[in-house]
Amino acid sequence: MTQTVRPSSPVPGEDHIDLSWRRSASCGLTPKSARPGAPDPRASRSHRLAEAARPVMDDLDEVLRDTGAMLLLADREGRVIRSVRDNARISRMLLRRGVDDGATLTEDAVGNNGIGTALETRAGVFIHGEQHFAEVLRDFACYGHPIVDPLTRRLVGAVDLTGMSADASRMFAPFVRKIVADIEARYVDTARADDRELWHRFVERTRTSDTATCAFGDEVVLASHSSLERLDSRDLGRLRRLVEQDELGDSVELSVGTVGVLSSRIGRRGHLLDLIFPDQQHPAVPVLRASSPASAASAASSVSAASAAPSGMSGMSAAPVPGAGVGATARAHAVVGPSGSGRSTTARGAAGPDALHVRLAEADSAHAAWSELAVPALRDQGDQGRPLVLDDIDLLDDADLRRLAARLRSAGAALVVVTSREDPRPAVTEALDACGTRTVLRPLHERGAESAEIVARMVAELAAEKGLGSTVSTARFADAVCALDLPNGLISLRSILGECLTESARRGSATLDVDSLPSRARTGRPPRPGELARGEYDAIVAALAGCDGVRSRAAKRLGISRTTLYARMREFGLS
Repeated sequence: MTQTVRPSSPVPGEDHIDLSWRRSASCGLTPKSARPGAPDPRASRSHRLAEAARPVMDDLDEVLRDTGAMLLLADREGRVIRSVRDNARISRMLLRRGVDDGATLTEDAVGNNGIGTALETRAGVFIHGEQHFAEVLRDFACYGHPIVDPLTRRLVGAVDLTGMSADASRMFAPFVRKIVADIEARYVDTARADDRELWHRFVERTRTSDTATCAFGDEVVLASHSSLERLDSRDLGRLRRLVEQDELGDSVELSVGTVGVLSSRIGRRGHLLDLIFPDQQHPAVPVLRASSPASAASAASSVSAASAAPSGMSGMSAAPVPGAGVGATARAHAVVGPSGSGRSTTARGAAGPDALHVRLAEADSAHAAWSELAVPALRDQGDQGRPLVLDDIDLLDDADLRRLAARLRSAGAALVVVTSREDPRPAVTEALDACGTRTVLRPLHERGAESAEIVARMVAELAAEKGLGSTVSTARFADAVCALDLPNGLISLRSILGECLTESARRGSATLDVDSLPSRARTGRPPRPGELARGEYDAIVAALAGCDGVRSRAAKRLGISRTTLYARMREFGLS
């Protein structure tokens, strides 16, 4: 019969110690048999955790020298993957008792300890002397704290600081927590580019606004405090399903009623959702809804080199800005999207044919854009009551953006429509949030079936302009075009399709296929600074340089397969 063993002198209020002893005993351990598990050479290593922790742990070599303390980093399986120690007596004692790199320190192997108990409880734990279940550990005091992935909230490992009982200090806890915080911050940087970008955008959004915000990625679910106060797990599950199935509209029925939704696409698969609850909705704020794909494709055919974008296309979503009832006005409208997505055309469509259109990019400087273009236009609008379009407000300085935000919040009867790229600067966010309605335009590759319709319409229009008669584009051609990197959106698309038609006419063919694409549209290129893939590109280049160009060694250093490395090198145009 298994006997439950308890500490001889339990500390009042430390119930977690008693519980950890119970868990250890239930695994069949005894204080004499409990020992660290021997290193397993076949065990896989947590490369992401090791990479995130490496610079943090390296900095501790000098800090812990001659302190008589030993720091352990373990993965979620409780295996020690890195230790920081000096030649003091405590390090030698721990090594003789099996605490070394590769050792397993789970509760079912060695009883309660700073690694195993922190992983078991997902909380920080302080254990000293006789509170240890295993006799081999009763000469020591330790504090352990779990490491949690900030993106997925999954447990990825733990950190433990161990010293002698006589030297034990409650200062262990803040020291270890700081180390864990540093590792978790770097762990975000090792995530996939899309998830990393989604995390940063969510943090920026919730830092500068009290809006109820949720974020959904492949492995990421994030929710702000204001959304968690109103939504339950079923609501979050429903939102995620709708996002994954691409069925999320301008509103959704949740447990709290009909909730307005403003969705922004982050990267390829990430979504940032701003929610407006029933008691926050303002009846005076209009909701623009996208027209049918047919009308969107029809509008796309009128794209010109100056402003290539369809208005009213289903590749956009427009809704009241969450929280618009506080400080925002229904007479101000924001149009947000990447370059070439149709911001100007959409803005002119919202403002009407009589609107004054001011392009801030035509100014020589940000100061001139405000003082010589924006201010006179806003002044004249106040006198004439004429709708106004201010293009590219993200080009303005922060101080002028805040002045514009104040002007938009106090807008009178005349409509003001502003356009902007998605910019994380708080001043840009403040100006956009001052608008009662926001239209979000998506790039071509995120518009689904509509993308192929836009390509077909544009091909027909360009063929008619060039007098080429009927031209057929294959499905493979449409797929390849929609997957292209288009630095200037639909403007770039029109240029590439024009080249394709010219080349097709030269060969006497009336069919566009993948081989019709110009060479500049078929070769890889290094990502530009600021793009989501830049980190991957830089990491691959650095690994190849450090391995003298040997790809197998570079793949091992990066922790990926050679097949994955070759695919990414082809994508980036690396030879």
